[in-house]
Amino acid sequence: MTTTSVVDPQTTATARSTSVPTEASGARLLRCVGETPAATVDVRDPRARVPRHVVHGRPLVPTTSVPLPDPTPLCCAVVRAAVEVVRGDRTVQQLARWVTPEIYEALARRARIVLDAGLAPDTATRPVTVRRARVLRLGSEVAEATVVVDDGDRVRAAAARLEVRRGTWRVVALEIG
Repeated sequence: MTTTSVVDPQTTATARSTSVPTEASGARLLRCVGETPAATVDVRDPRARVPRHVVHGRPLVPTTSVPLPDPTPLCCAVVRAAVEVVRGDRTVQQLARWVTPEIYEALARRARIVLDAGLAPDTATRPVTVRRARVLRLGSEVAEATVVVDDGDRVRAAAARLEVRRGTWRVVALEIG
């Protein structure tokens, strides 16, 4: 007895097309219907007419610079936070964005010394307050500041140098007395 199988065309799965080209078909970009293909330009060819918005294969960045804000508030905040790190009230990770790696490492070292010496912060200590700050702009991208802070136990003086790095102020030198 022979059996024959009947195939129902509605239940069979049809082969789906894939957007990943096979090696035999060659690599092609999928385009929408009616979309014109973009012209290919070799930017390394000196005779090629390269579009104005492309230079060496990268789009141009805007040439208008954003005016920098006054560095005084940032300087006061960074010095205040650095004194809190030295006292053991704050973690040094909170300053990573505003200081250079060298200053970060120096503050982390001082904070480790405070913790290893057992000079844990007292919960009743007064907060660090900035008494006076003087900031002198040495150019459009450099500023130096002196800051006097009161940390509860004593009054400290700090000196800082700020420079513009990647469009924002960054403390590149810091001395705390």
